[in-house]
Amino acid sequence: MEETLYDNEERIERYLHGEMTPDEEAIFEEDLANDDTLRRQAEAMARIVKGMETVGGEQDRLLVEKMKTANGKKLAPVWWMSIAASLVIIFTVGYHFYDRSQTIGLGQQYAYVFSTETETLIRGEEDEDVANKLSVLFDNAANGKDLKNTISQLEELWALAQSDTYNDYTTYEPYIGWNLAIAYLRNNEKKEAKSVLKQMQLDYPEGTAIGDKVAELLKEL
Repeated sequence: MEETLYDNEERIERYLHGEMTPDEEAIFEEDLANDDTLRRQAEAMARIVKGMETVGGEQDRLLVEKMKTANGKKLAPVWWMSIAASLVIIFTVGYHFYDRSQTIGLGQQYAYVFSTETETLIRGEEDEDVANKLSVLFDNAANGKDLKNTISQLEELWALAQSDTYNDYTTYEPYIGWNLAIAYLRNNEKKEAKSVLKQMQLDYPEGTAIGDKVAELLKEL
């Protein structure tokens, strides 16, 4: 049961935020018409989205109405669900959905904190390949693009930057660490982000520009 709920979560979130292609939306609405578990989960998550005010009132009303009549079939009204089933969905899937949204949202909120500093450093980089690589990776982290590959590369550079031997990435150590944490958050990997930030906190205590932001973000997490 739990595995099925979580398997559906990403599809429902994309649907609620209008991120599906027309074909994906049509398939999803057909599934809504034939899958009671998916429909109940989607209805519960729509309530949560509405409560978080991430979907406007009119849009939310239309989305819920579409879920009731998906694929042209009149479905059971949301209030006909058993109260117990509704509570299970809201507290198991709803909390997970809310936590995921909060984690990704923090990544977006803090993504550009050091953008001016990093742009200045990168522009002054003599090695054009290093400058271009960092620019692309930091931009990907900030915008949530190609996250799996971006995280993998930033992890490697983070290890290099922290090594005892000076190298092309030593100067960028705090910014590589920060952007790695941001990329983790954008990819809903809170535990990994906290691990990097706690490591940074040892090197950059509160009272420094980087240390203050690291401490602030850790408190948010």
